Amino acid sequence: MHAGHRPLALALRVGLTTLIAAASLAGGCQSSAGRGPDDPRLAELRAETRAIISSARDKVFPSLVNIDVVTMNYQGGKESKSLSGGSGTIISSDGFVLTNAHVTDDGWKFWCVLSDKQRVPAKLIGEDPWTDLAILKIDPASLKDGANDLPAAGFGDSATLQTGDYVLAMGSPFALSRTVTLGIVCNTERVFTGGFGGERADLGLNSEQRTGTFTNWIQHDALINPGNSGGPLVNLTGQVIGINTRGGGGNSFATPSNMARQVAEKLIASGEVERSWIGASIRHTRDTGIQQGALIDSVDEEGPAVKAGVRAGDVLTSINGTPVNAPFVEQVPPLLKLIADQPVGSEIVLGVVRDGSPTMIHVKTEKLQRDKGEEAALRTWGITAQRITDQAAKWRRLTSTRGVLVSSLRNDGPAAQAEPKLNWGDVITAVDGAETLTLQSLIDAYTRIDRMKDKPEYVMIQFEREGKDYLTLIKPKPEDRPDPPPELPKAWIGVATQPVIKNLSEKLAAQGGESDVRGFRIVRVYSGTRATAAGLRVGDIITKFNGDRMAPKNLAEAGMLTRAIKQASIDSDAELAIVRDGKPMQITLPLERTRLSPEEAKRVRDTDFELVVRDITFFDREDLRWDDTIKGVFVDNVEMAGWAGLGGVSPGDLIQRIGDAAVTDLASYKAAMDAVKKAEPKRIVFVVYRGSRTYFRFVEPEWKPIVNDKNAPATVTE
Repeated sequence: MHAGHRPLALALRVGLTTLIAAASLAGGCQSSAGRGPDDPRLAELRAETRAIISSARDKVFPSLVNIDVVTMNYQGGKESKSLSGGSGTIISSDGFVLTNAHVTDDGWKFWCVLSDKQRVPAKLIGEDPWTDLAILKIDPASLKDGANDLPAAGFGDSATLQTGDYVLAMGSPFALSRTVTLGIVCNTERVFTGGFGGERADLGLNSEQRTGTFTNWIQHDALINPGNSGGPLVNLTGQVIGINTRGGGGNSFATPSNMARQVAEKLIASGEVERSWIGASIRHTRDTGIQQGALIDSVDEEGPAVKAGVRAGDVLTSINGTPVNAPFVEQVPPLLKLIADQPVGSEIVLGVVRDGSPTMIHVKTEKLQRDKGEEAALRTWGITAQRITDQAAKWRRLTSTRGVLVSSLRNDGPAAQAEPKLNWGDVITAVDGAETLTLQSLIDAYTRIDRMKDKPEYVMIQFEREGKDYLTLIKPKPEDRPDPPPELPKAWIGVATQPVIKNLSEKLAAQGGESDVRGFRIVRVYSGTRATAAGLRVGDIITKFNGDRMAPKNLAEAGMLTRAIKQASIDSDAELAIVRDGKPMQITLPLERTRLSPEEAKRVRDTDFELVVRDITFFDREDLRWDDTIKGVFVDNVEMAGWAGLGGVSPGDLIQRIGDAAVTDLASYKAAMDAVKKAEPKRIVFVVYRGSRTYFRFVEPEWKPIVNDKNAPATVTE
């Protein structure tokens, strides 16, 4: 908030204070001034307060966007898509949107929902993980009526903020409609530490990337929740003075607008924020006995500072002639930023004191690199691989960045089944004798082998683990395995049972007068089976099968009855001794064939729409109370952010129609999908049966490949 608007803030503060005091008079009390809740002045203050807040809101609300993101994640030896979201602000009339980098992190596809409810695609221009900021660009061609003049919010000067100033936090919490909350600035230079007055703590953008290194955060108490990330913090004149980035427990933290504006300009200009790095960590001097300067408390072994002669324990007194003093932790981020803002490759002069003697050291800066490297999924080998960065090499104590890191494995994949098997953290250095010292070279080797018509039986992988060099052989087989063969038909009785063991048996015996009712209690009799015809009931306890005692001693013997039945012949008569309502009975019934289970059902996997379907089984119909008139294919699995998943198709749905084609079984499903892929329509209607209702789900495929220009995921498919 500009200092020139301080009277306006004071008016609001006085107004709110008076309104709060008036609220306490609801019981009929009078204030010391004799002013009650119906005093005309209070009504005037209410109107003024509302006008101030509304004016600030209306200047920014039209530029507020809700961001939907499809992310590409690498884990379990494969890639998977998921959905996430956040908030952002249009900062230029041609559609540049400022948000958080943790909103766009791992993003593959983006949409922005505008104030007029348009949902339009956007493109990632660049991310700056060190400040957790990112820029998206709305596609102007997707706007209705060819609009090209979008409402843009303006930046304010965050340096003029003072503790106690009122602020508005705007965004879309929990992916809901846009909201605004009111609070005050609690601290204008918040730094996160590891304890009471301790060291500055590194924050994580994700599991491997540090963030917030150069930031003194604006702490405020305007409520923010997940989904508010990337939304604007606004002063009472309607200017963006921060970007809400994190929060919880009633505390909210925003990146100052002066830093956000500088980062946004650089991202728009070049897609990145280039920073200098010297490989030295700076600590405040409180409790150190150092009277002036900042402490260099660690240096990287191969960093520019060490090469120039800087040592841990040196006291930094100046940077390029500018005096340095950091007695408090809040003063450290500006020093780090001062170094980072120097041109990459330039020479900076550090004034240091070592053992009481001052000296000047000339350090040539290098480019600050990201902590986390790009990833790729080598699907048919069952691994994901990651570029090794300098920081990753340090964390894992690797001797260099040569090679490619194994970042995850599929437990049943070829790499995990090799002898010796690959493990997380291994570094692949060669494939079939050819070096793969970069991620791209490994992808190229994989792609060449995977596209072979006649794949080799084995591929030789050379890798390093804990300083040792290994060779192993993997079978480059496809990921998808055939459906499990159905179990050979065996004898079956159409009931589901539970074992009745000692304690339950004793309780039942006490009620029914039987001395021992151990056996198998029928919990369901399946309709249309011979068990139904024979008169078996829920609650009957089977104690003998063909004269053999069925008395389980513990739950480990829960399969005793099933095994005995399967050993008999199909269509042979079975003699059952049962206990019904405490009375023993004999029932004879012919055995029948086992029915196909959902686990044995044939499945069809569609890699374009990213879903798996199967036939309806006998047990599906029984469990879901579906009669024979219910037709379709059962959705077994859906990639949440795949084409079908984004359209609203869910596991457990029964697909009954695709477009104009009825789906009654796997054959008709495959025919319908083949027709769709041939026609490539913009939108496909999936009619699904869910619960007891029919739903229409609208799927919008992307028939053309989508590429994330900034950091396209290195996705490798068959």
